[in-house]
Amino acid sequence: MDLHQIVLFAAAVVGVSLIPGPSTLIAFAHGAGSGWLRSIWTALGNASASILQAIAASAGLGVVLAGSASLFLVVKYLGAAYLIWAGIQMWRSAARRVDMAEAMGPVTMSSARLFISGFTVAASNPKAIIFFTALFPQFLSPEGTGLGQLATMVTVVGLGSFGVAAFYCGLGAWVRELKLSRRAMSRLHKATGGLFVASGLSLVAAR
Repeated sequence: MDLHQIVLFAAAVVGVSLIPGPSTLIAFAHGAGSGWLRSIWTALGNASASILQAIAASAGLGVVLAGSASLFLVVKYLGAAYLIWAGIQMWRSAARRVDMAEAMGPVTMSSARLFISGFTVAASNPKAIIFFTALFPQFLSPEGTGLGQLATMVTVVGLGSFGVAAFYCGLGAWVRELKLSRRAMSRLHKATGGLFVASGLSLVAAR
């Protein structure tokens, strides 16, 4: 891949990643709850899942998922169930907050938990593998080695996913610094939880 192709590929990956979805929502929520620096672990989890999905697509798993309706449905429903569960937990967490000091106080989520949450939410979307399977061939050039080009694209996917997630973490941290009222912060968490549940239900309903 030449520099022009890499830039175009990166623009496609970042453009799709910027669209609000479960991964961006969890990054935003963790940024608002834990601050930008600690929520970087969420971005790392997101990027790790994206890299594995890109590798899976390169290895042909995307073709398998696209061709096996039963396998795709299993992965899809497991991912949807997790998103709905995460949304309900976020809603309940917002309802339990008793004052602003608690909402903005010491971080209770460990780095490992932040990473796992970011990873699990990103990995719960099987469509990402199919997306990469469809996208990668558009940028493969017969002049270069296939393995080298795929390695470059997987690297770009990881960096792009991390950058976008870090951006949403920063956005959430900025909201945190606004010192919103207890009611406003509770509504923010409930809205985010509701969007998670909606994303899970949409994943179930999608054909």
